[in-house]
Amino acid sequence: MTAPDYKEWEEGVRRIQGCAHPVHLSGNVRLVDLATGEVVHELGDDGQQRLMVPCGNRRKEWCAPCSRLYQWDTWHLVKAGLVGGKGVAESVSGHPRAFVTLTAPSFGPVHTVSPDRPCHPRRGDTTCDHGYPLACWARHDSGDPLVGQPLCGGCYDYPGAVLWNAHAGPLWHRFTDVMRRQELPRAASLTCAEFTRRIRVSFVKVAEYQQRGLIHFHGVVRLDPADDAVPLPTWANFDLIDDGVRHSAPLVRLATVEGSLGQWELSLGTQTDVQPIPSVVPPDGESNGRSTDHVAAYIAKYVTKAAECTGTVDRPLYCKRCKGSGLAGFCARCKGSGLRMDLGTLRMPPHARAMVGTAWRLGGLPEYRALNLRRWAHQFGYGGHFSTKSRRYSTTMTALRQTRADFRSEQTRQRLGISGELVSVSNLVFAGIGYASETEESIAKRIRDDIAENRSIAREEIAALEVEDEWWGE
Repeated sequence: MTAPDYKEWEEGVRRIQGCAHPVHLSGNVRLVDLATGEVVHELGDDGQQRLMVPCGNRRKEWCAPCSRLYQWDTWHLVKAGLVGGKGVAESVSGHPRAFVTLTAPSFGPVHTVSPDRPCHPRRGDTTCDHGYPLACWARHDSGDPLVGQPLCGGCYDYPGAVLWNAHAGPLWHRFTDVMRRQELPRAASLTCAEFTRRIRVSFVKVAEYQQRGLIHFHGVVRLDPADDAVPLPTWANFDLIDDGVRHSAPLVRLATVEGSLGQWELSLGTQTDVQPIPSVVPPDGESNGRSTDHVAAYIAKYVTKAAECTGTVDRPLYCKRCKGSGLAGFCARCKGSGLRMDLGTLRMPPHARAMVGTAWRLGGLPEYRALNLRRWAHQFGYGGHFSTKSRRYSTTMTALRQTRADFRSEQTRQRLGISGELVSVSNLVFAGIGYASETEESIAKRIRDDIAENRSIAREEIAALEVEDEWWGE
């Protein structure tokens, strides 16, 4: 704190919201008035200035401030597709919508959350081929470390589970194709071409890890008129979505390549949930579906989570330089083995360790090389996007970030007293990542915690004012 440039450093940390792993750039940035060509502001001199920018990682375990920003953007993206705004017509709030959950199939019995009943009741004293009991009479709560762990690791189909994760993205894509081109037209008693001329299906989805380490999907499916000037027909309602989703999920099939371990025919799980999203929530707060705020918050919450929530590591095990073969040049960290860290030294539950090890072993087989399983071993083989949407569902992440950049540019113009448009001309190079010492990390953490606490207090005060306004309004 006694360093001469401490105040400038602290302002930079506060500007990036206390990012846990800031990226350092070296060089200079010039702000030029587009109308006059005059340099109105300059950062850096002969490349001596170091500029900190946020890492932008969406994972909460890696960087809470950046993941919070990503979560807010996702919330706005989902909410705009439910009620309109941000370039989306407000009429979408009256269109039929459904909150859809698709699960993964079973690859072996696992301990489940069951506080009111036995986990796996079974008559008799039956054991599996490995000598483990096939029954569990315990009542597990959500914090029990056994939840998600298989009853017998030897009986659990780990190769099938890893391959399912690796193909989860294509399975979702096939589900949307079957729903839009086959099952929704069938439910409406129309051909695919006629249905497409009258109805446009829009959706957004996020991928979430279950405690057993398998991906499942939450999403919003919305029906829009193909021509915005024509109203939706009366038969385009929630029942049509419900029928189309429930009949589409069992039809999705995807066969893996046949190799030394055999071939798997992958499918979605049998548990499919479809709930309506009402346009207006009754005054008593009760409805037969989820509110728009609930859906947006629920989806945004899971978009910042990765496989770390199941007990695995939060970074790749794979060395891009050695590529697992040791033939492309030796890395100082993995020394040609391809592993950045020894799996035997990692603190992981046995189930997570088995999933990571299986993904690593399968990634070494030539028939699965295209799946990049070693690159995504820390995510149990899943390498797809955690959030996707159809083109017409709502706004985009790029548009939201551009709006935020324009707002900051306007603040800069006002602070510098410039009415014209500014153009940024930069000459920056990468200069490092993270903080230089434990002292800097501790100060950044304090700043990060202060910002989070101030936001929490502000939210509570805003909520109290809203309640007070409602009371006075009565």
